[in-house]
Amino acid sequence: MVKIVQLPGEIWQIDLEDCGHPGRTAGYFVKGQEGWMLVETGPASSLDKILEAATSLGITPDNLKYIAVTHVHLDHAGGLGVTAEYFTNAKLIVHNKGSRHMVDPTRLIAGATKAWGEKKMAEFGKIKPVAKERVIPVREGDIIDLGNRIIEVWETPGHAKHHACFYDRKTKGLFSGDAVGVYHPLLSKSLLRPVVRSATPAPDFEGDKMIKSLIRMARAEVEVIYFTHFGMAHFPQQIIERQIGQLIIQIELAKKFCQEANAEKLLHEEVLWQIHKGLDVAAYEDIPNFHASQIKEEYSFLTELLSLSVAGLLQYCRK
Repeated sequence: MVKIVQLPGEIWQIDLEDCGHPGRTAGYFVKGQEGWMLVETGPASSLDKILEAATSLGITPDNLKYIAVTHVHLDHAGGLGVTAEYFTNAKLIVHNKGSRHMVDPTRLIAGATKAWGEKKMAEFGKIKPVAKERVIPVREGDIIDLGNRIIEVWETPGHAKHHACFYDRKTKGLFSGDAVGVYHPLLSKSLLRPVVRSATPAPDFEGDKMIKSLIRMARAEVEVIYFTHFGMAHFPQQIIERQIGQLIIQIELAKKFCQEANAEKLLHEEVLWQIHKGLDVAAYEDIPNFHASQIKEEYSFLTELLSLSVAGLLQYCRK
């Protein structure tokens, strides 16, 4: 059964159970006077969760007005094609620089297969193209109108050049994609402070642009963040400033090691140490309630993909 959490301001958070992992990737159904909007589809294999949630909420192909994705990475937009096949009236909102990869996903699939391998691609599910005439390629300052609800498009490059966040004026909330990193709600609750890690994957990561995007968010009137990974978070200023600091440290470490023969190993160890220091634990066994399965799952997500972020940091610094 799909897990649905009703949030303030007529927003429903859906656990898309990305590749079978609960608590990793969220989609959001947003209600307006003139219809609904879905933010993030997750991978194609999450379609059943979207359809189950839509049925529960009374959302039909007739009243889902928009499907929006923050960027075209498969854990955010891999399911856009299959979801669009069901919600036939929905317009598809994609950053201008990424929209062509949704219309013709050939290069997207090739790049993702090289990065993830055939086994993981099978878990993501089949990526289907979308009809060009249904796509709305968006840029900075574009508006999504749901009648009594206006959502702004913010271009937020850094994680990827085709990254956009969506700012909901009604709740002063930001659908952040990967621009503010990956949030871990259970670890945050257990440790009584926000636990966030930067998402800096190759080949598109650009540190200077990500920092500028974060500073732009820090100066805006954001009261809540809707993380794709994972869930709603309060104290956005604290989280954003923590991300800026974390990112600056990691870039400086990457500069230090990027010319070493074993740069990946050295940087990986340093970043992992930095994470443990931020958690204020010597090792993961010291985390309160660590033996609870959901806490273990979050810690795994916090650390297991560091090699991807390390590769992006090193590539950026070697440029």
